[in-house]
Amino acid sequence: MVLNINVLLIGHGGAIMRKVGLVLKSGHAKALELARDISQIISDSGRQTLVEESFSDADASWKAQPTGAIADEADLIVALGGDGTILRVAALLNEKAVPVLGVNLGRVGFLAEISPEEACSELRSAFEGKSIFAERMMLEATLPDNQKIRVLNEVVIHWSGVARIIDIRLNLGASRDVELRADGVIIATPVGSSAYSYAANGPLVHPDVEAMLITPICPYLGLTRPLLAPADRTVELVLERGDTFKVTIDGHTSRDLKLGDRIRIKKSSIPFIIIKSRTRGYFEALEAKLGLVR
Repeated sequence: MVLNINVLLIGHGGAIMRKVGLVLKSGHAKALELARDISQIISDSGRQTLVEESFSDADASWKAQPTGAIADEADLIVALGGDGTILRVAALLNEKAVPVLGVNLGRVGFLAEISPEEACSELRSAFEGKSIFAERMMLEATLPDNQKIRVLNEVVIHWSGVARIIDIRLNLGASRDVELRADGVIIATPVGSSAYSYAANGPLVHPDVEAMLITPICPYLGLTRPLLAPADRTVELVLERGDTFKVTIDGHTSRDLKLGDRIRIKKSSIPFIIIKSRTRGYFEALEAKLGLVR
């Protein structure tokens, strides 16, 4: 869904961007160089630059304020790195939907849409209320210990250690559960459909679609093809048979699981909001990343 910037900011807690957070890929020379230019633009506009407390490479000339709650304090976050940096920003979000300007400094950015050459001009456009914003659906995963984690790409339940098939029961709020015997299962967002789920023969789902994509990994019995579920459903997964299990979320959070554990997954109460590139859309990204469009 494409959003008007003024409607977006009023709807998410304020009409003025006063504080801009910088989230950088650690030790990346280009990210440091670009962050210096961006911090100057922020300063010249009379706004405050925030950086993560753990970020120790910030130059004093940036006039940046370290914070341990950058997603709560910032009105806009500039992510300098690649898709991994964008996923890290998503994990920082709490109950506030913060617009994100994702600058791709990796090989082929799918989540980080803005090129380094566009970064400064797009930041100025955001300050002027001229950027194109879009909402992307996120998930919320509740782990067996009741910890809740935001998910932008996918939740993966899989075996750990010895390669053996595991049995998983999926409750989708229907009269009957769905059984799955496989190496594991992926619960992906439309954004995440182009990542691990696609590698496991799942379909591509346009990011404007709101749904949960359930993709079995090397299935043997039960659900042997991907299933697209409505976004308003809660999916509960129960581990019913196997030796060792793990859950991995967006490639950055991993937990050991045991027989009988339950994981609940539902649509997040807040979306992930990105600044859209003016030069590259969804199908251009597919061509660049997957070579699907000619």
